[in-house]
Amino acid sequence: MLSYLNKQLTNKERKSVIRYMTQYKNLEAIIESKEMDLYPSHSVSYEEKPGKSSRKFYSEAEAFTIQNNEIDEYRRVKKRLDLAYESIKPLQRLIWDERFVEGRTDADVHYGHNIPKRTYYKEKNELICVVAECLGVGTN
Repeated sequence: MLSYLNKQLTNKERKSVIRYMTQYKNLEAIIESKEMDLYPSHSVSYEEKPGKSSRKFYSEAEAFTIQNNEIDEYRRVKKRLDLAYESIKPLQRLIWDERFVEGRTDADVHYGHNIPKRTYYKEKNELICVVAECLGVGTN
């Protein structure tokens, strides 16, 4: 049997996976906006900055690299979520879309689609386990 289906996630791990699933549709916009911040502005702006004696080292290249690494991490998470989303059952996709993306309650989803309560919660739990496995949450 597949080991991820028998895995018991802690509440913290479960909440983490649910947070990723909730933000799934927003990740593309976040990635695009962060990429836009990387590009230099073509408009000229003059700012008066008072001279400070600081021992902090600031490097534009280092800041660019850090931000670029952050965008790469968002892309990796988005790719993993895409793989999970494309591989799940149609009923699980319905649960993901309506429960986690649209924010409807569990009762609204299973009553609204005439899904037996037991089946709904079984599929929802399996969905969370699949996404956790794809994201590498709870594998330690």
